[in-house]
Amino acid sequence: MTTVTRNQKLYFAAVGLLALWVGVWGYFIPNRVDQAIPWLVPPLHARFLGAMYLSGTTFMIGGILSRYYGEVRVMVRVIAVWTGMLFVVSLFYLDEFDYSRGQVWVWFGAYILYPLIALWLMWRDRTGQERVNGSALPQWVRSYLLGQGILVTLLALFLLFLPDLMVSVWPWSISRLLAQIYAAPFLAYGVSSVMIGRLQSWPEVRVVVTATFVFALGVLLASVIHRQLFTLAALATWLWFGGFLIATAMLGLLTVQAMQKGWAS
Repeated sequence: MTTVTRNQKLYFAAVGLLALWVGVWGYFIPNRVDQAIPWLVPPLHARFLGAMYLSGTTFMIGGILSRYYGEVRVMVRVIAVWTGMLFVVSLFYLDEFDYSRGQVWVWFGAYILYPLIALWLMWRDRTGQERVNGSALPQWVRSYLLGQGILVTLLALFLLFLPDLMVSVWPWSISRLLAQIYAAPFLAYGVSSVMIGRLQSWPEVRVVVTATFVFALGVLLASVIHRQLFTLAALATWLWFGGFLIATAMLGLLTVQAMQKGWAS
């Protein structure tokens, strides 16, 4: 089987370090998140973004620890979708950036370079059909991941193409820019869940399941911390907390299973 190369692991490390930088500032020092990203956003937004980027760090750690390329194949698609979409969305909001700040140039540099490398890796792997040996994935797990992927992908597409509608129904106040920024990681989570829902073994889904659990748990905790910003009577609030509670519980269970069974043999 094709192994993960040293250069690929260095690439994952570079992506992971940037994700960790944003994740730590966003989640743990939210009032100063503009030290890591081009804008200062309110604390709930910062922690929401922080959860996404800590999840991204988890993706990259999983990639570095993986032995076979089949264990990271879907993760490379996650990088391409997430970073590539952030670059494209940013092009529609060029007047929102302060180009005197170094964070802006890091933002654009990373989100040009990272997706290009991911696309190159995907091109090299375009005929790859290797499966990773390991414990078989139960049908109920595959069905859950497929259902989760479809729902999250639809959410991402609404955020991307109908941002004004999503601003009006979102359970807490967001801007049009943030709605479309959020679409990128949500689409990466959704597409990756659909993809791993079609795979056959635990090693092939381990990285995505674990990283998505980190995101779900992080968002749920951040929402509890900032619960005063939610309207209790709103349906969107119940859907938000209920959805992330279910996702955290299910993905937590799958993460435990993945850690026990999800290593290639």
